[in-house]
Amino acid sequence: MNHYIRIKINTKKSNILIKLNKIGVNIKNIEYNKDYLICDILANDLKRVKKYLVSYKIEVIRESGIYKIKHDLKKNSLFGVSIIFSIVMFLILTNIIVKVNVIHQDRELREIIYDALKEKGVTALSFKKSYDDYEKIIEEIKEAYPDKIEWLEIDVEGMVINIRVEERIINKYNKNYNYCHIVASKSGIIKSISTKEGVANVPLNSHVNKGDILISGMIKLNEEVKNNVCASGDVYAEVWYKANATVPLNYVVKEKTGKMRFNLMIKKDKEYVLLKSRVKDKEVKKKRLFKIFGYEFYLEKEYEIKVNKKKYNIDEALKEGIRLIHEKFNVKGNDNNDIINEKVLKKNVINDKLVLEMFISLKEQIGVVKYYDIEMDSGTNAKEYNGDNN
Repeated sequence: MNHYIRIKINTKKSNILIKLNKIGVNIKNIEYNKDYLICDILANDLKRVKKYLVSYKIEVIRESGIYKIKHDLKKNSLFGVSIIFSIVMFLILTNIIVKVNVIHQDRELREIIYDALKEKGVTALSFKKSYDDYEKIIEEIKEAYPDKIEWLEIDVEGMVINIRVEERIINKYNKNYNYCHIVASKSGIIKSISTKEGVANVPLNSHVNKGDILISGMIKLNEEVKNNVCASGDVYAEVWYKANATVPLNYVVKEKTGKMRFNLMIKKDKEYVLLKSRVKDKEVKKKRLFKIFGYEFYLEKEYEIKVNKKKYNIDEALKEGIRLIHEKFNVKGNDNNDIINEKVLKKNVINDKLVLEMFISLKEQIGVVKYYDIEMDSGTNAKEYNGDNN
């Protein structure tokens, strides 16, 4: 809505008002002085008056509406910034953790809890979280250590967090883990076998199936069990796979330009940023500062990104597809000792994508422990029966 504002024009000329009337400026409440005149004009006409009387000094001496707000903000900007800064500092200091205590006699259990809390962002000089966040953290830690933690509680007392924990005591009985075999975790051809305890049960270059005993914990003489041990050793076999990868021929490469700026984000039902971003392509990393009255405050770092569109040729796409398959099996390339053989079976371009099917054989450690128990007949005779795979 338009309204009048009072202005002061520094001039000795009396024909200024006539000029303003000629350009359609509505003027009222005129006061003449020796070196200036004062009058009221519509706020919407201020920009036009300044442009027309560009050689004259024009001051706004009384305002209302948005102009008054702008003037007051400018006049009291330092005071306003100080107030806002004080409020922010108060909120930060009342929402920061200065100490985290884990209350339990067992040092090892305390270290486990401290490490788990650190992963969840609960550390000294970090910001407090909501009640729901702490409840979620409690459940996640209990799920991660079900055999160690019976009960866990987080108690926030001012700027200190106390964690009370009750250790889970598991009665270990009715199980004998003194004896074990090394068995195959998957099928393959044995390439090397190194026995530390027990007896090798398979020759080199023999084919084994998943579950076959590779190193036996039973020491036999003339087919009679003389002793039982927990077998140990390393068994490597050639294992075969068929793998697939899809590589888009058109892709983008994102590079940071080195430009970065901070922003403040406020989140409730929606997210609002304090400063409007002028960056078209960016990567945003944010850190939660605090939460109050249902509002969450985050500090954002906006990194400017340069996006380059590129296109693979078929050879480049094939190379990338092979790299993705190697990555899937955690090998580094053709010069890696884990790769015994590899061959591209199929490659087709479908909808601007290279679809790749590949055979690959790898040298892998396939030996895993399988425990067993025994029942004694008499003396040194032993008889095997099925046990747990724990």
